[in-house]
Amino acid sequence: MRYRETDDVFKTLVSELHSTLTPTSIMGVTILAVGLFAYQSLQSTPLLMATIGGTMASLGKIAVSLAHRRADAMKRSTVADAARWEKVQGLFIFLIAACVGTIATIAFSYRDLSVHILAAALTFGYCAGVTVRISVRPVIAATTIVIAALPATIAVMAYGDTAHWILSLLCVIFIVAAMQSMLHVYRTTVRQIRLFLEMEHQARHDPLTGLGNRTALSEAYLNLGSADDSLTCVHCFDLDGFKHINDRFGHAVGDALLVAIAGRLREKLEPPHLAVRIGGDEFVILQPHVRDPAEAEMLARRILDVLGRPYRLGGEEITIGISLGYTMALSGSAELEQMVASADKASYRAKRNGGGFEREMAPTLDLGKFSLVA
Repeated sequence: MRYRETDDVFKTLVSELHSTLTPTSIMGVTILAVGLFAYQSLQSTPLLMATIGGTMASLGKIAVSLAHRRADAMKRSTVADAARWEKVQGLFIFLIAACVGTIATIAFSYRDLSVHILAAALTFGYCAGVTVRISVRPVIAATTIVIAALPATIAVMAYGDTAHWILSLLCVIFIVAAMQSMLHVYRTTVRQIRLFLEMEHQARHDPLTGLGNRTALSEAYLNLGSADDSLTCVHCFDLDGFKHINDRFGHAVGDALLVAIAGRLREKLEPPHLAVRIGGDEFVILQPHVRDPAEAEMLARRILDVLGRPYRLGGEEITIGISLGYTMALSGSAELEQMVASADKASYRAKRNGGGFEREMAPTLDLGKFSLVA
């Protein structure tokens, strides 16, 4: 069940399943203690098997959660990754629920009040934990509650006396209430995660164009790391005559032009390339993992070609000039601010020359060992 779940919300919710280590550990110990006590009193082999199964399933759930946590820490999970983890986590959760339901059902089939009390406590405690901790995946949670509580409820009804009828009624009421609480927790969690992701997105993106901002650029640059066998290129460009377009056609058309430029950049640039708007009509493109300096010039030419084509905005055909400058450095060897300043300097030189592109390189950078031509 996906209640207004985007892909990012879905992945975040599934990741919550590996945060249940302590509750699963406590439940594993509780299943073992209650099951062994009940077996000592009833000498039921199926009950002993269910106890061992529940304990082993709890250990398996802990192992899966640890593996899930490590996988999330190592890389950003995809929707397919999250779906696989959801299935594996769900399998172990269902196994634990089946063992809890089996223990309680067998316990209620004997007339031993002390075992009845422990079985009821085990069932109610487990389902309450599911309602709180697994509600982030409501289909798994609802199925788990039914597996754990329904067989025991039916077993209690079989007694036929007033006290057990009242207990079975309480079980049914509890199941219904648990379902409602589960949905409430789930919907509240989804809203909170959506709000968090939206705030996180706003902190790293330009509100007008949807491109990244300075924060996104800084984070992406820091994550590149260092390497002696590759270059990092930074392109800076602005629009020639943008003020004239604003004055002639209005700021709404100017904003629409910026949005259209951002759209073309998104279409033509693929990860790990990153395009950001740093203010006004100023843009920066981060081009990492450059093996040949010619790649940087090729990208600069492609940007000029793509962005220099006419735009149909406000019933007018508008063409804008681009002044672009770029610089390169060994990956991780220069500060981002320094590279942006160098590329910006080259872009001003390009503007003085009537547009196009220029490059600005540190005199100590030896491009010969990278160039396939040199």
